[in-house]
Amino acid sequence: MKKKIFSVLLVLGMATLLAGGSPMGVLAQDLTPTTMTWVAGGVGGGWYAQAGGLARLITEKEPKIILKVVPGGGVVNPVRISRGKDGLAWGVTFVDKMAYKGMPPVYKSPNPNVRAMGGIFGISYIHVLAAANQEIKTLDEMVNIVKSGKKIRVAMPMKGTSDLPLVKAILKFYGITFDDIKKAGGKIQQAVYADMVSLYKDRHVDFVFTHLALPGAAITEMTMSRKSVLLSTSKECIDTLAEELGTIGTASGKAQIAGGTYKGNPDDVPAVTTAAELLVSKDVPDVVAYTILKIIGDNIAEVHKINNKNRTFDPKTGWVNVAVPLHNGAIKYYKENGYMK
Repeated sequence: MKKKIFSVLLVLGMATLLAGGSPMGVLAQDLTPTTMTWVAGGVGGGWYAQAGGLARLITEKEPKIILKVVPGGGVVNPVRISRGKDGLAWGVTFVDKMAYKGMPPVYKSPNPNVRAMGGIFGISYIHVLAAANQEIKTLDEMVNIVKSGKKIRVAMPMKGTSDLPLVKAILKFYGITFDDIKKAGGKIQQAVYADMVSLYKDRHVDFVFTHLALPGAAITEMTMSRKSVLLSTSKECIDTLAEELGTIGTASGKAQIAGGTYKGNPDDVPAVTTAAELLVSKDVPDVVAYTILKIIGDNIAEVHKINNKNRTFDPKTGWVNVAVPLHNGAIKYYKENGYMK
């Protein structure tokens, strides 16, 4: 009996040696040393830190995979991935879908080689803030002011950001454009969020559109400076954009800003809601994509501790919450674990 036990242990030991001592087991026999860049956001920003923490975890668990985090942005990331410039990237579902299909005005041509690993790695919301003295509660009422030929003063995201096309898509659903606001005598100020705070506090604008996670520091500061109301977005708008652009629909129960998040806003407010996803180049070997996702899934408690935005990622549903096709390595992971048929 002892000889049999010794023989089994010897075989298991040899298998481990052949796998290079990797926690991935026999699969790692096919894994060769790989170095890739992970394009995130601006240096020092949320995406950059989020990627850095996960990259360290992945290399710690599988030394054959080395990930170098580099700066990027929501609009450029899927393009870089499709062109094979980087291996991994953070993406925002609605932007990624536009990039994959080549949807104007943001993209002139499709980016067919971008794939998804999974989502959701963070949720953000379109906040539409109005000064309380405007005496309205819905985005529809704000739009009707414009349609009636009256002016509004509004702060919008900067050109070149991933936020701006989404805001324009929302206004398009309601039947107005930037030009309509200007023709009615209104004023649009496009600014970074820090400047939006000053514009709002100093009463240069009465409406503000931002795209932020909760709680958004800029919105918190604005609601502290003036009595303010978060304008609700219609269910029809939220679900239409979910279908067309890959944002989060109302059926998820997530498409709302929780009441009490901001001063003077005690009730839940329906809002267009976006999800971050992890992108990967189509050309990344299946075994590499599979290994990265397996490390994340096998260490989910640690992944959640690394960054608060990771807490919205659940391996069981990660394959559902993506806007572009899944990578074959990711499909293998989800199917192998029984999460995906």
